This record gives sequence, structure tokens and C-alpha cells, in this order.
Amino acid sequence: MERHRQETEAAAEARFARLFEDLEAQEEGRALHERLGGFSDLVAGEAADHCLADVLAAARGEQAAVTMAGVRLEGRVVRAAEGWIVLATGSGGDAIVSLEHVDEVVVRTRAHTGATESLSLASPLRAWCEERVVCAIAVVEAGGGVRMRVGRIAQVARDCIEVIDAAGADGVREARGGRRLIPLARIAHVRRAGGAA
Repeated sequence: MERHRQETEAAAEARFARLFEDLEAQEEGRALHERLGGFSDLVAGEAADHCLADVLAAARGEQAAVTMAGVRLEGRVVRAAEGWIVLATGSGGDAIVSLEHVDEVVVRTRAHTGATESLSLASPLRAWCEERVVCAIAVVEAGGGVRMRVGRIAQVARDCIEVIDAAGADGVREARGGRRLIPLARIAHVRRAGGAA
């Protein structure tokens, strides 16, 4: 009888040992799942803290392809700010691209940096205004179309630019005596169209 009791206790202890091993394995599996899930959450959280401008700032000096307003521009990222970039497009010269109107960007880097310039789109346009550069300006219309305007940037205000048409007779006034003002929010990209006017 004593032997039978000892065998029963040993069997019960073995069952408890297997039960605890099973519970321990389940807990290890849950912990691993949480760690893996936590890692993907950390990666997703890290990505959520960055924007397109951060990726483009990290791509400074590298090649990129930017599609916006029905045009694809390829070139080396020269400058990157919170709302715009400057691409050196080679034979086509530099282009200022408003990130607000970008459809897609192709870059090789997976890096990002928060060191983007905080200057507005007006900043690089002011430089071209001072240089008296003749520009091709892609203007996004309210209906979604794009209209090209070629001219020299005469003034840059806080939210718009004044453009003198390249074909304008006296270079100051439009045919009806008005000024051509283009809101910065409507500009998709600006490219050098030629030399200084």
C-alpha cells in the first residue's frame, strides 16, 4: 500500500512538473511575441515621427526622382527644407520643388534626419528673384490642372510671388496694366528657363 501511495505521489508530481513546464513555455512564447510586437511597434513609432522632408534631408547629395503636377524630375538633392527641396537636374538646371504638390519620390536612402531647414518656399525664390532668373513656374489650378508660366520673379511676398512675363513688352506690367501674382501654395515647382533677364 505504501508503495502504491508513493507511485501515485510520484505520478502526481510528474504531472505538476509537466503542467508547470507547459505554463512556463506558454509564458516564454507570450513574452517573445510581445518583444517582437514591441519591436515592430518601436519601428513603426520611429517612422511615424518622421516626414518626407526628413528623408529628403538625409538624401542630400544623392540622386532622387520626384513626380509632381504631371512632371517627373530627376536630380541630386541639393537642399531640403520642411516644405521644399532644390534638385540639381543636370542639363535642365536647378529646380525648386514644393513638397505640398509631390505625388511620389524615389530615393535610395532609408535614413532620415530632423535637421531640415525651416525656411519657407519664399527663401529660394527670393534668391532667384535677386539673380533675375527667368523661370518656368508650374502653377496648380483649383480644378487640378497645371499651367506653366514663364517669366522673371519680380517680388516675393510672404504668401505669393509677382511674375513678369518673359514676353512682356516693358517687363513691368501685363497687357491690361495689372500685376501677375501667384500664391506660393499653388506653385508645384519652379525651374530655371534661361539666363538672367
